[in-house]
Amino acid sequence: MNQITGRNFQVAEKEKIVQLTKDYGVEIDERNMDHYSNIGIEGWWGEKTLLPGLHQVNPIRGKFVIDLFKQYQISNSHQIIEIGCGGGIFCEYIARQGYNILGVDISSGSISVAQEHALKNNLTVNYQTASVYELPFADESFDVVMSSDFLEHIEDLERAIYEMSRILKQNGLFIFDTISRSEKSVQTYMSLESQGLIPPGVHDPFLFVQPEELETLATKYGIEFARDDNNPYGFLIEAIEIIDGSFQLESIKAKDNFGTYIGYGIKK
Repeated sequence: MNQITGRNFQVAEKEKIVQLTKDYGVEIDERNMDHYSNIGIEGWWGEKTLLPGLHQVNPIRGKFVIDLFKQYQISNSHQIIEIGCGGGIFCEYIARQGYNILGVDISSGSISVAQEHALKNNLTVNYQTASVYELPFADESFDVVMSSDFLEHIEDLERAIYEMSRILKQNGLFIFDTISRSEKSVQTYMSLESQGLIPPGVHDPFLFVQPEELETLATKYGIEFARDDNNPYGFLIEAIEIIDGSFQLESIKAKDNFGTYIGYGIKK
């Protein structure tokens, strides 16, 4: 494994994660294998998609994002980018709401899928192959920078946040959803993998991101998270949870009891 940056592991936390993976019979020696690049358009978009959760959660995180766009008067004249767009699932959702968006991913295979699917559905979405560690855009190029189901897949979190902040305009929106490195989330994803419900190797629990870690890096590079005094973290994040068989947004009332979370900040 390459060096992991941007995570602040607590005493005995790594050992606990290893034990949880063993409890589910999951080997974590080789993680983050590039399954996404090779699953093709059927894997991303077909009736038997390998990624059903990403489609099912779109309306939930999509509403969160569109509500923010309305609140901050983001229109189709603004420059919006999604980093780590994969096969274009969330980019297409945003485009269907009438916004112009650029999707970027390091996987040329995923970008090809995204381009093909947008073309088949007469959607105008721009895509580009690029690495989050070296984004080919000028400073302060975008009004909105988003990452969805992405930050938990990268080892150098600090470099990624630096680059995303660099291309974000002053007063621009940084919107994210990612996976908390909680016992609950590790159990959930290792259980799903052990049951064959998600491809093996695509989630590395060591790369999951605690909210405090993300806020620390965002603050370091000029992004202030929206405040929420009712949240145990003191900033605005909400959990994306499956309740009664459907994804819903839930307020976080206590630490370490949730998996996926969503929030935003503003570049100062």
